[in-house]
Amino acid sequence: MNIKGVKEQYKGFIYEIALNVAKPEDTRFAIKWMIQVKAYSPKRPPRLIILGPPGSGRATQARALAKRYGLVHISTMNLLRNEISKKTERGNIISDAIKKGELVPDDLIMSIIENWIK
Repeated sequence: MNIKGVKEQYKGFIYEIALNVAKPEDTRFAIKWMIQVKAYSPKRPPRLIILGPPGSGRATQARALAKRYGLVHISTMNLLRNEISKKTERGNIISDAIKKGELVPDDLIMSIIENWIK
């Protein structure tokens, strides 16, 4: 929703590449090129953030890229669904927020992601 702010934060570290491909395997050259041009980024494993409107294929592309390049795919929605299905206190908070149409608190999401990474 605020791509202009995201681009500004990472100016000099990332380069925007518009991909217009029908199949995930067609992105191989573009993704390799994108990772290579990140010469100014800190020395760490590459991180990809896939943005797009609902139904644009973000999850499909993320799974395909993770499989092809040996990356880890983190889906916050899947983590939230998993927490709800466990019927934990955090799961109840998440479920209530979703039912009310509210956003799940950032500290709660970060805690779930942190636990998953550990």
